[in-house]
Amino acid sequence: MRNAAPIGGVRKRTGAVPTEKKLVGIVNELRRLNRTIAAPLERDLKRAGCPSLETYEVLRAIEESGDVPLRPVDLQTRLALPRRRMARLIDCLARGGYVEREKSSSDARGRFVVLTDSGRRLSKDATSVLCASLRRYFYRKRRT
Repeated sequence: MRNAAPIGGVRKRTGAVPTEKKLVGIVNELRRLNRTIAAPLERDLKRAGCPSLETYEVLRAIEESGDVPLRPVDLQTRLALPRRRMARLIDCLARGGYVEREKSSSDARGRFVVLTDSGRRLSKDATSVLCASLRRYFYRKRRT
């Protein structure tokens, strides 16, 4: 008898569930890759006088939101950062004049984080540095 298609036309996956050891290995490898990639990018940003990668991510998230204002909690959720860390990053950016906190018209307690012109320039500069770094580290011609 030939292999008949299962009922409903969907085949069942036959792969085994990864073991705990395998899952931990995957997480460790992802963390190692993250450090391997982030370290040279952080170094290049620092040399160029740009903000850290984490700070740059905050600037980019605000910039990419366009006309949709973001609250600190929105940024925290988007970037998967702890609340205290996000508060410190926003405070640092506000002290530098890169973001401002604007009152929400619908909620007297709420504040939005808004990019200033200086913040846009800083984000643009950091983007240029990162793009050049990524090209250098990942897209350069490989010698064979």
